[in-house]
Amino acid sequence: MRYLMLVLSTPEDPQLRAEDAAGAPPIEGWVEKHYGNGAAVLGDRLRPPQDAVGVRVRGGKVLVTDGPFSETKEAIGGFDVIDAPDLDTAIVMASEHPMAHGGAIELRPVWPLGLDAGLDAAPGADAGPDAGGA
Repeated sequence: MRYLMLVLSTPEDPQLRAEDAAGAPPIEGWVEKHYGNGAAVLGDRLRPPQDAVGVRVRGGKVLVTDGPFSETKEAIGGFDVIDAPDLDTAIVMASEHPMAHGGAIELRPVWPLGLDAGLDAAPGADAGPDAGGA
C-alpha cells in the first residue's frame, strides 16, 4: 500500500525536547535506506508557506491568493511517498525519519482513483463515500 508521509515542522510543540531533536539521525541515512531499497518512491522538500499560492474557483472565476493560508503552528516542510505492506511497516519507516524526532510525520494512506491499472483498488475494496470518480 502507498502512503503519503507529510513531513511537518512543529516549532511550538510543548512535548518537543531539545534532546529529541538533537538525537535525530541524519536524513542521508534515511534516504539511503528507504530510497535505496525502493520503499520510498518520491519525495522532496517544500518551499516555506509564505511562498505558497492558493487557487480556488468561485462563481466561475479563478481566485489566486498568496500564502501562508493556515492558522496552524505546524508547516509542511516536505513529503515522501512510500510503499509499505501494512500500516505497522509504514509507522516504522516514519519513525526512522529525522523529522519524527524534531517535528512530526503525518502518514496518510493513498486512496487510488483507479484511473491507472497499476493503482486500482483491490477487488471488493471499499470505493469510499464518493465512488464514481473524482
